[in-house]
Amino acid sequence: MSLPSPTEPPVLLLCRAVGFINEEMRTAIFLLLTTLASVVAAATRPPAVAGAFYTDDPDELRRQVTLMLGEAPDRPPSKAMVVPHAGFVFSGEVAGEAFATLEHKAVHRVILLGPSHHEAFTGGALPARNIDSFSTPLGDVDLDEQALRSLRGLPVFRGPASAHGPEHCLEVELPFLQVAAPEAKIVPILVGAGTDRETANRMARALAPLLDDHTVVVVSSDFTHHGDRYRWTPFSGPDLGEQLISLGRVTAGRLAAIDPVGFAHQVEVSGDTMCGAKPAMVLMELLDHAFEGEGDVLDVTTSGHATGNWDLSVTYAAVVFAGKWTNWKEPSAAPILPVLSVSQGESLVALARASLETLLRHDGGLAEWYAAPHDPAATTALAGAFVTLNHRGKKPGDAGRLRACMGVIEAQQPLEEAVIQAAVWAARDPRFPPLRADELSALEIEVSILSPAHPVAGPNVIDVGVHGVILEKGGHRALFLPQVAVEQGWDRQTMLDHLALKAGLPAGGWRDGAHFEVFTAQVFGEGDQ
Repeated sequence: MSLPSPTEPPVLLLCRAVGFINEEMRTAIFLLLTTLASVVAAATRPPAVAGAFYTDDPDELRRQVTLMLGEAPDRPPSKAMVVPHAGFVFSGEVAGEAFATLEHKAVHRVILLGPSHHEAFTGGALPARNIDSFSTPLGDVDLDEQALRSLRGLPVFRGPASAHGPEHCLEVELPFLQVAAPEAKIVPILVGAGTDRETANRMARALAPLLDDHTVVVVSSDFTHHGDRYRWTPFSGPDLGEQLISLGRVTAGRLAAIDPVGFAHQVEVSGDTMCGAKPAMVLMELLDHAFEGEGDVLDVTTSGHATGNWDLSVTYAAVVFAGKWTNWKEPSAAPILPVLSVSQGESLVALARASLETLLRHDGGLAEWYAAPHDPAATTALAGAFVTLNHRGKKPGDAGRLRACMGVIEAQQPLEEAVIQAAVWAARDPRFPPLRADELSALEIEVSILSPAHPVAGPNVIDVGVHGVILEKGGHRALFLPQVAVEQGWDRQTMLDHLALKAGLPAGGWRDGAHFEVFTAQVFGEGDQ
């Protein structure tokens, strides 16, 4: 028998040393010793911010948490919530309002989701394998090891375990859980800033089997961070606090409405500095696909209202969801784009303007559009879209003059998303200076909804005023919407000459070897209203 290397792990060393034992016995011994080793190595994650974000005195901590929880409200118990994670002096009362809605002894598992403030990654990060509890001055909170085992190894949960070490966002929720749901074990997950909506959906799918009548999902997130330190200062003036409350309320409202698309667009387009937007997206996917119930915004406030200091302010909101978890439901197939009515077209034009206002003014315009009635049969159908901005004509020669026009050609995303994307791109049309917020009132918006493009044999079949045209030749490519030739008074040849010039070809470059595709468009504009 060969001698084992002294550098091998002790468990493997012993198993190799007993080479005279058969393979079955060696495997059993290996598994037993591995289990024993993991038990010996088990550790508690110590508190990182006790004494800073909250008191490290156990008696005083329990007194404060009990006071912030108050009496249980007369409302159905929550199955999910979004709560803040600042120091208790700033956000503790808001968090307490939400945690007070838990059913005290009926909660056996809490899936804790929060943003990673210290490490950058995509997807979720679980605690290290040897961590079996998180500690606070009130004692230890056990991890749900069976639930964590079901997630380990999945590609969407391979974020660094080290991210948990200094992180405060999950820890500050634990004292509330220790008082409000003392029998609960936790599944702590940090969500990386690189997580997109598709990854959030995959994370939600993996978490869905853990949901039952005794499971609650808690997302730890502060809302807008405003001030020079956060490099985000779009608001000012004596009503700064009211502006921040207003933005926080409309954003929280998209969460309460269980509107993953509206919430994501509001945060992304506005640039809102909501630190927990990514874990909130995971919760939105869970609620959208595996929940029956309703959400409610309990409270919205800011640190500025507590301190009177508006140089640096963070918004806090409590959002709760009452109902029941269900099996995962797949979404229905995207509807076929209908011929849009005038009112549907007006709604899409309003969406384009809301997108521009939210982008340039950082307000809640997109959230408000999503909160208003709109027809999902139109807005969720797959389609391409262009957004055109024209001067209203307040100065001589300005009427109808183009300010920007950008769009999405292929029908690969829901129409509402194509319109938002086109509007955002139009604000940065490279042919013009970047759009400014103070220009919006002087511009008319036109939205063109594109049919799928299809190739044609040659230019002679192009119907001017009916067909939009895509010209491609030798790596050069350009597009005109159907209305362009009509607005300019061009015939087919003149239109194609200009299209060739737009593509970077000579005026007659379309005559030989060019490839043409055509499409139609439903066009709606503010000038039509």
